[in-house]
Amino acid sequence: MKTILIVDDDAEIRKLEKIILDKEGFAVIESEDGASALEIAKAKMPDLIISDVMMENINGFMLFEFLRDDPKTEKIPMILVTGKAQTAGAWNLDPNIGYLQKPVAPHELLAAVKKRIAE
Repeated sequence: MKTILIVDDDAEIRKLEKIILDKEGFAVIESEDGASALEIAKAKMPDLIISDVMMENINGFMLFEFLRDDPKTEKIPMILVTGKAQTAGAWNLDPNIGYLQKPVAPHELLAAVKKRIAE
């Protein structure tokens, strides 16, 4: 069973994404901010991280950078989710990162997850 870490400061979004992913047979871990997500990622080594971009303390882009700087977590694929249209910049060049625009439809979430990790 593949494990996915959901990182979002909005509990309702985490709950919704968890329901969608649970139904597809994924194990789901939740984190409400980037700082705790970084620690969870190092400890649990999830198969994929789905992270909001706009969060306090460590935002989604910073989380991505911190994970890439650690040889243990550098290969964990990630999907960044944002409610604001913005350019992905240099991060868009990394094959281990994907982007989704909020609100995310269930079929879009599942398609992005399946693109990043093989079941």
